[in-house]
Amino acid sequence: MKNFCTVADFNFLNRVLALNKSLKKYSDKYILHLLCLDDQIFNSINDENIKLYKLENLYENDKSLFHARNNDPSREALINSAGNIDKAKRLQFIWTLSPYFTWYCLDTLECDDVLYIDADIYFFSNWENLYKHLDKISVGIVEHRCETSTLNGKYNVGIVYFKNDINGYKCLTWWKNCLLFTDHQYYSTHSSCGDQKYLELFPELFQNVSVLDKFIGHLAPWNFNQHLYKKDKILWNNLEQDLLYCHFSNFKTDFDKNTYTVAERHGIVKPSNDFIKKICDEYYESLKETKC
Repeated sequence: MKNFCTVADFNFLNRVLALNKSLKKYSDKYILHLLCLDDQIFNSINDENIKLYKLENLYENDKSLFHARNNDPSREALINSAGNIDKAKRLQFIWTLSPYFTWYCLDTLECDDVLYIDADIYFFSNWENLYKHLDKISVGIVEHRCETSTLNGKYNVGIVYFKNDINGYKCLTWWKNCLLFTDHQYYSTHSSCGDQKYLELFPELFQNVSVLDKFIGHLAPWNFNQHLYKKDKILWNNLEQDLLYCHFSNFKTDFDKNTYTVAERHGIVKPSNDFIKKICDEYYESLKETKC
């Protein structure tokens, strides 16, 4: 039984259900641990593969998490919130919860390993294939697969893998603490993009960290144009790969008009080629089937 985890509120309910559907399409031998940010989403899900947790219960056992709600927002949180401080603080806190809840799965739930997955990710091929490459690694990260600013970092936080061994646990505990607290040596250099830029330090500070891109193919709006497409394959850095997942960041639906916008914030309104249209159409239909 494999363990996945994610964080979401009611606004992301249909994305969580679509993610779960894409996982279950290939195997039901998993638990998706979901940290619920409000009671609406907690009361709206009843699926044997999804285990629900309330944020309030985490507060009770760790006051530092409760106090982290008031941490200053990162530059990226302010940009995403159009400068609204309250919204930016909430977004920063949600990003804090990603490493925290992943750590909770290793520490408190004592999972053998856990794959953190952003709730707006959708799988297009068998996720079990990923685990063929994880036996000998403690931490797995993925690249953005595009040119990025130094503020955003080289690696994307859409999926991050941790094994519950000494290297995985040390790395995850460190990452969690980097978000909980601001009085550490890396805050001034790596706090610009919420939880994400800290990933650059994983290979520098910890052992047995692997970049997973050589094993798996993945897409997101920011790298659609960095790939070539050959029938049902994607080509990246001279590697021909099956698409494991797509990170549908900023995907907007209009069910009344039966249409969608791919990712306007990332500069993409409509699919740029047949491959992208095919995966976007599938994701839209899955969201439509699970809409609330």
